[in-house]
Amino acid sequence: MLLLVVAILAASLIGLIVGWVTWAIEQNAGKALLAGGGAFGGSLILMITAFNFVMNRSA
Repeated sequence: MLLLVVAILAASLIGLIVGWVTWAIEQNAGKALLAGGGAFGGSLILMITAFNFVMNRSA
């Protein structure tokens, strides 16, 4: 449960930064929202998959 919270918070931070950078480059709220949402979703899936791989891996 704690790893899920960490993954969501980190993905939120990544999405926020990508949204801000996109907004700074081009003042278009739609593009910034889509870029931030895509970055959030992609990084969340990546982190959850990585956590599952590391935690369930028998070394």
